[in-house]
Amino acid sequence: MTVLDLDVAALSRAYAEKSCTPAEVISQIKERIAETRQYNAWIHVLSDDEVQPYIKRLASIDSEALPLWGVPFAIKDNIDLAGIPTTAACPDFSYVPDKSATVVARLIDAGAIPIGKTNLDQFATGLVGTRSPYGPTHNAINPDMVSGGSSAGSAVALKLGLCSFSLGTDTAGSGRVPAALNGLVGFKPTRGWLSTSGVVPACRTLDCVSVFANSVGEARMVANLAAGFDANDAYARQITFSGFDTLKPRYGLLDDVALQACDEAHKSAYDSFSRQLSQANTCETAFLFEAAELLYQGPWLAERYVGLSDFLNSNRQSLLPTTLGIIEGGARFSAAEAFAAQYRLADLRRRTEELFTDIDVLVLPSIPTNYLIEEVQQNPLSTNAHLGVYTNFVNLLDLCAIAIPADNLADGMPFGVTLVTMAGRDHALLDLAESLTAGNKDVTPGADLHARPGEFLLAVCGAHLQGQPLNAQLSDRGGYLVRRGTTSDNYRLYALPDNKRPALIRDTENGQSIEVEVWSVPTHTVGSFMQGVLPPLGIGSVELSDGNWVNGFIAEPLSTTGSTEITAFGGWKGYVAARAS
Repeated sequence: MTVLDLDVAALSRAYAEKSCTPAEVISQIKERIAETRQYNAWIHVLSDDEVQPYIKRLASIDSEALPLWGVPFAIKDNIDLAGIPTTAACPDFSYVPDKSATVVARLIDAGAIPIGKTNLDQFATGLVGTRSPYGPTHNAINPDMVSGGSSAGSAVALKLGLCSFSLGTDTAGSGRVPAALNGLVGFKPTRGWLSTSGVVPACRTLDCVSVFANSVGEARMVANLAAGFDANDAYARQITFSGFDTLKPRYGLLDDVALQACDEAHKSAYDSFSRQLSQANTCETAFLFEAAELLYQGPWLAERYVGLSDFLNSNRQSLLPTTLGIIEGGARFSAAEAFAAQYRLADLRRRTEELFTDIDVLVLPSIPTNYLIEEVQQNPLSTNAHLGVYTNFVNLLDLCAIAIPADNLADGMPFGVTLVTMAGRDHALLDLAESLTAGNKDVTPGADLHARPGEFLLAVCGAHLQGQPLNAQLSDRGGYLVRRGTTSDNYRLYALPDNKRPALIRDTENGQSIEVEVWSVPTHTVGSFMQGVLPPLGIGSVELSDGNWVNGFIAEPLSTTGSTEITAFGGWKGYVAARAS
């Protein structure tokens, strides 16, 4: 059998063409794992007996019936897989769960096959990938370099071609730093969208399950399948999704002061990437880095201590010295200090909200530099802190983020950027990231017109068009322009007697195309918007020139009585301009 391409789409095609079976795929992966053991990516690889039930289940299901049928994935070893030890990279902590973590169970239900549990910085405390009794995880591109942590093994296993995607966790950047160091996509969703039930907590109030993938599209697929409200997770949230104008996003860039943490190679690569972005301006971000200091120099260390205090009381010797020193440091904080830090964080969150009124996306270097494993071992704390300078604040400030590959440095190591936006804008962020990784920085994202979750698409043809008097009824509700275009040639347009609104009438025999804009508005605002739609207008289905049907303004045929036909102008704006001339 030829060497398989494990990208989700390619593997799914291979299964549909019956050119391979899941058993053959797993067998080939195990051969690859044996050849790459020196990277220390794995803590436990499922045996033939352990993986067989997953393969056997798929035998009675058509390969096209499940979106991840036969797709192999890796799981960071602080996330439960039923019947397989969870160690969190601490052998004495090990336990065997009866059931899988919610996210794992959902992916298995979608047809995915778990390959094994991956190496990590012990108890997910670190960003370097070297703090493990199972050995440092070596970078997949240059084994002398750190792989990034704490989700080190998950990133390296994917980059080495040992799985199709992998799961990590992210509290301070653990799903983004390894992505940057190994040239991958690393998606850190809004907190609470992906359940953390069955995940060993680091900081439970901040923890997220993250996704590593070879493309943004595959990260999106995995996240959507793994996500969803979980009533068993006290920190799960019913996310109200929103978005931003992905046709003309407003980018925020770091100024020279904020970039001082970067070495020259990373700063140059960041500047080069930034120059390709339109509507990009530098912004003041010092307060973001103040929030980052709260995570490792403030009482959130106490949250790490609380999560492990029972185990530490009788097993101090089981932790690596660096990990022990960090976690035990949390015991020194008082309740007064914890409240004072929360008050300060609330102020910083408000400033973050203000920042994102002027920008849609903050663009950051994912990491400021690369380190050799030897350098990290000599200076474990300072190097770790430096790697997280552009990631540590994201979870504390309740933001979502995605790390994407952007370039290669002169030494062959990858350079990546991270896109950050407000919580709940995950789908818009994924759209934008997909366009930026397509090679054309100004490519229009979202070629289809499927509404993102939590959003409602609406075609407008009159006073709600951009620049027209009623457009604020959309923009003030968080609406944004998705596409400009025309209807199919099955419509006629009339100016109502008040000359303030047009009526769009379907006429399949004598129609022509009419100018429209498609806007996206949050679904929870649609009701209040509809209350302002007055007769003879209504909301129905409108056919676009590309064959898509979307919700839009339509009118009853009798509305033409007393109205002026303006079809020949091609749209409302053309008519208004003609009247003004």
